[in-house]
Amino acid sequence: MTAERPIVSPGYLASVQPIVLVGGKSRRFGRDKLREPWGSDGRVLVQYPIEALRGVFGRRVKLVGACDPTVEQLADGVIADLHPGVGPMGGIVSALAQWHGSVFVLAGDMPSFAGMEITSILRIAQMHPSAHVVCAFTDRLQPCAAVYSQHARPFLEASVSRGDYKLLSALDPIEALPVSVAPEAAKNVNVPVGVHQVVVQPGRLRS
Repeated sequence: MTAERPIVSPGYLASVQPIVLVGGKSRRFGRDKLREPWGSDGRVLVQYPIEALRGVFGRRVKLVGACDPTVEQLADGVIADLHPGVGPMGGIVSALAQWHGSVFVLAGDMPSFAGMEITSILRIAQMHPSAHVVCAFTDRLQPCAAVYSQHARPFLEASVSRGDYKLLSALDPIEALPVSVAPEAAKNVNVPVGVHQVVVQPGRLRS
């Protein structure tokens, strides 16, 4: 029996801009990991978060951050990074500054985050419209798999202004709402070991 996705209203979905963060330098990986062949079907690593978001939001997934032109072509547009070199926080602040509502953030190196996790987070965010952040949680918060509302923007902008670019530090005063996900779902790929694996737990939906 196939697991059903939590219900999220079309109106709420339309108010959220899905983004994939792609501005990392891949230093530990040793080469551009976003273009690394991944899985057995000819796709590259960054296509997994893009297509997982498309499975929920449709073809309006945008990238934030400097990346190879071939990566840009895989998504549905690009949001300019107003804070290059700052890391994920700069990308999130940039997206919030250029969109009128909330943004759903996924890291470009998170290939196992699937539609079930995305809709679970969206459902909680829809139920709590005043929440600053609704964030995936394993043994800790996963700030690159989350919904950020406009309420979070001034806190993040203040952190950028202070030169404090650590997302977890910025979330401390915000009290992010946690949504439990499997540890495998939120795993980042940082080194070229086992690069042809995509983990999907039984009962989870891969978009």
